[in-house]
Amino acid sequence: MRRTALACLVAALALPLLSACESAPRARAVKMGPVDTGAESVEAVRRQLQGSWELIQLILVAPGGARTPVEASGRLQYDEFGNLAMRGNITGSQQIDPGVLNLTGQVAIDPAAHSLRFRAISAASPDERRVDPQLDATRVRYYEFSGGLLTTTIKDGSGAPTAIATWKRVE
Repeated sequence: MRRTALACLVAALALPLLSACESAPRARAVKMGPVDTGAESVEAVRRQLQGSWELIQLILVAPGGARTPVEASGRLQYDEFGNLAMRGNITGSQQIDPGVLNLTGQVAIDPAAHSLRFRAISAASPDERRVDPQLDATRVRYYEFSGGLLTTTIKDGSGAPTAIATWKRVE
């Protein structure tokens, strides 16, 4: 008896849901703003950044401001989906982990601040997840294009540079 009453109650509650009308389509299209494609837009920066870049210089900056060039090699690749991959090796310093230039993830571009910020970082192995504090992946990278070169600068919390990498476009 209770099961029959419960089944009737569930059917009574479900009937209005099953017989409800479909919603009507929108009467008008939603207008969006124009896509900004000017020289200082996200799209313009993405086009400039897209492709492969070879590391030609890496400089570490000490807290006092002393700049130390470090022997390193590497490649940076940026694709049309916002993915940035760095693969490199530091050979000229015993104080820096040689795997710190291995980083892959999606980046968000802020053209007004000339900055790149990793939103999602992926690494295939624990070795690829190691990041030297001076090259910390969570820090913002500031970029500058000059001729065929790309310069990325990492700054600390006070705005002082900690590492500067110069990249040359690979054709």
